[in-house]
Amino acid sequence: MKLTIFSRLVIGYLAIFILAMAVIIYAIAQLRQLENITHSILSVDIGVLTYDQKLTDILLSLIRYEKKFIVDNDVELYDQFLLKKDDFEHNFKQVMMIADVPETKELLNSVEKYFQRYQSLFDIEVEFLKAGQEYPADNYNKEKELAVNGILDNLKQLKAHIQSSTYDKIKKLGEAEVNASKVAIAMGLISLVGGIVVSIFITLNITRPLAEIKKSTGEIALGNFPDDLKLTSPPEITELANAFNIMCAKLKQIDKLKSDFFSLMSHELRTPLTTIKEGTNLMIEGLENGTATGKQKRLLTIISEESNRLINLVNSLLDLSKMEAGMMAYNFVPTDIARLINQVSREIEPLAENRNVKIHTDLSNGSPLIKVDRDRMLQVLRNLVGNAVKFTPDGGHVTVSSRPIEDGVNVSVEDTGAGIPSDNLSTIFNKYEQVTLGGSNKIKGTGLGLSIVKHIIDAHGGKIWVESTMEQGSTFSFVLPV
Repeated sequence: MKLTIFSRLVIGYLAIFILAMAVIIYAIAQLRQLENITHSILSVDIGVLTYDQKLTDILLSLIRYEKKFIVDNDVELYDQFLLKKDDFEHNFKQVMMIADVPETKELLNSVEKYFQRYQSLFDIEVEFLKAGQEYPADNYNKEKELAVNGILDNLKQLKAHIQSSTYDKIKKLGEAEVNASKVAIAMGLISLVGGIVVSIFITLNITRPLAEIKKSTGEIALGNFPDDLKLTSPPEITELANAFNIMCAKLKQIDKLKSDFFSLMSHELRTPLTTIKEGTNLMIEGLENGTATGKQKRLLTIISEESNRLINLVNSLLDLSKMEAGMMAYNFVPTDIARLINQVSREIEPLAENRNVKIHTDLSNGSPLIKVDRDRMLQVLRNLVGNAVKFTPDGGHVTVSSRPIEDGVNVSVEDTGAGIPSDNLSTIFNKYEQVTLGGSNKIKGTGLGLSIVKHIIDAHGGKIWVESTMEQGSTFSFVLPV
């Protein structure tokens, strides 16, 4: 039996309708996936990050009250300690309730074990103090410090794990969005077969908002958190856009909370550290003229050195916070970069001689004057040359060179150290990024220096990069425009 034209049309449109429905169902599934991932970030990841910060702050308060109680044996301080302990345990229970993956629970279980160890040690000390008995306080302090470091290390790993998980989910958002975009294109083609009107409707109501979401996910990957995504579209995408805005606002809030915390703590720490440093220096001067044991002098010298190290760390945190917030003030003046290189080379030469490392300079004549902030550019050169000297073995050499290029100056710091693994070359300028190099595992740092260097070079409109070959050395180079 032959089908009539009408029957063929009905069958054709029915086939198109079934295919279109299948594609629509798949598109809805992709959108649901987007919504589920966004919900996971909002309800789990951001929640864990918030509790991680709270636990860190409470732990620092616990340590403060515990140390004061050990010194003063004041019952009120012990009561404050107990209140903070209850607060810590309450927040810990809350974060355990929302932990949804084994890695997170494992880190939290480790935190709990270390905290119980810390608490048990302190309880024993309290009993000794109440009984007025002497006990090996130094041993207990070391054990408590190990427990506290264990807690902080695991909380730091937890934060890094959650941030990594969040960015992985954001990548999945992008992948799901790409799939949804492909579906939208397929729907457009099918709609074109069925009718121009449906095609236009699908394109305007699905492709455009998804493209906006894709653009915003790209900004998130770059570290920007836009929360002004407003889409007039079907309810599913509108809800997704609203959830996306909430996620971005929360991420921005957490990022600001982190920066504010570091800035506040840095300000609060700098004054007492400076006081400790000046007091220690006065005590050292007094001991030089009086009778003191060699051990007392060594201890005061160590306190002075550690105070300087902490003050430098606080200053680095303050500088980085200002740079990230765009509040760092720069005073650009025409400067001969060769003079700055010579000044830094002279400053670091004693350190280099102590390590039996030679510093060579290769400065081209006729380099143009460039507008830079002298103090900040000295900070860049001190960091790069200082690092090169520290990571160069005895008998090696460091070469600092500059040469004019088109519309600027190129500066390079080359060492003969162990080199940097290729996997770390793309992340070495990230803050808190530290690379363990062969033969340099005893050299410790904050992981802030190269991040500050990059911020300063970027503020000057320049570019910085690193080239390295294992067992042959590394070369850090930057270009500054005229």
